[in-house]
Amino acid sequence: MTTSQNPASSPTKAAADPALFDLLVLGSGIAGLAAARLAEDDGKRVLLIDKGRRLGGRVSTRRQDGFVFNHGAQFVTAKGTEFASLLAKATAAGNIKDWQISDDKNVQIGTPSMRDLPQFMATGLMIRQQTEITQIAHHGGHIGFFDKDGLVATGRRAIITAPAAQTGKLLADIYPELAATAGLARYDPCWTIMLGLEDDHGLGTKPLRDKAAGIALGVPEFTRSNQQSGLDAPALTIQATGVWSQQHLQNDPQMVIESLCQIWQNLSGKPLGKIITSAAHRWLYAKVTTAAPSDAPRLSHDGKLAIAGDWLGGPRVEQAFDSGQQAYHHLR
Repeated sequence: MTTSQNPASSPTKAAADPALFDLLVLGSGIAGLAAARLAEDDGKRVLLIDKGRRLGGRVSTRRQDGFVFNHGAQFVTAKGTEFASLLAKATAAGNIKDWQISDDKNVQIGTPSMRDLPQFMATGLMIRQQTEITQIAHHGGHIGFFDKDGLVATGRRAIITAPAAQTGKLLADIYPELAATAGLARYDPCWTIMLGLEDDHGLGTKPLRDKAAGIALGVPEFTRSNQQSGLDAPALTIQATGVWSQQHLQNDPQMVIESLCQIWQNLSGKPLGKIITSAAHRWLYAKVTTAAPSDAPRLSHDGKLAIAGDWLGGPRVEQAFDSGQQAYHHLR
């Protein structure tokens, strides 16, 4: 069973001698979960640490005022055998299912929400959430993870799956060669808006894309809700393109909501109905545009720490998964 601890309610840390794990994993996105899952299945004692309250990283779901928004990755696909095997198991467990995203393309989505895929991957893992690691250093011959209050845990080995900029900052002193690898990756940001609507008259039934207008993907959430769980609350999630998001990166969230609503209505030719609830989320590290080169170091010179993440492979969810598994194999 996945465990989640709030630092405020956790037992007092033994700063001088915390629990020693075979593997510490930083980040509970798909890369971190893939690495931790493989290590756990290999009989290792693993602790996964994340600063957030929810699993999955960008494979994320938000619930607000009775509406459900998949405001991160909208779907997954598999090209390789390992990720396909995971999706097959998640399908059998009822955590994902097929979705026809267009007339000629089927993808897979979490059910009843995208978050159910990372929840499935996390089954049985020891996970400590709401713990922000601020320093990584050698400690007693092992790798120490520290937060603002001191030592959190030590590991014989460690995998870091934070976004490239955060990875670079954490590893600059202890493993500068890996920090340099992180410095080679580039991302586009993404403004995402979530709208809970009174009716579905302005939604249509298929996703909408128009990169020239600024919309990377607009998804009528009620379509999938009906398929997944019988819910019929109409909702709309709109993700802006990287170019549009960068141009409006510092805009007020309400201005972003109004602008993207107007673009949607112009493209669809239909006015949106009454908006019951709305929210905007700014993903600073949304889509990898330049992955770190494959020949850049991914394993520390002493063989104790590896890095992983979509920024080492590419923007697809499967690429994050593959990177997590590869990081664990590097450490073996």
